[in-house]
Amino acid sequence: MKTLKITAELIPEEEGYTVYCPELDIYTQGDTVEEALANLKEAAKLHIEEIGLESLKLRRVQRHKVVLELPS
Repeated sequence: MKTLKITAELIPEEEGYTVYCPELDIYTQGDTVEEALANLKEAAKLHIEEIGLESLKLRRVQRHKVVLELPS
């Protein structure tokens, strides 16, 4: 069995959470953090099944903090 580590970026919403995986460019959601992460795992597995493991190309992700200067 192969393992793959992906990123889960959780975004709190008014109701529940949106979760984004930048490596696969997929979004899903859930009512709780646990549900959102479980849904991401399921969505990632379905995505990989659809495109095929041999065609899987993870996007390279670089994260940077950006400071904006805004007018007062």
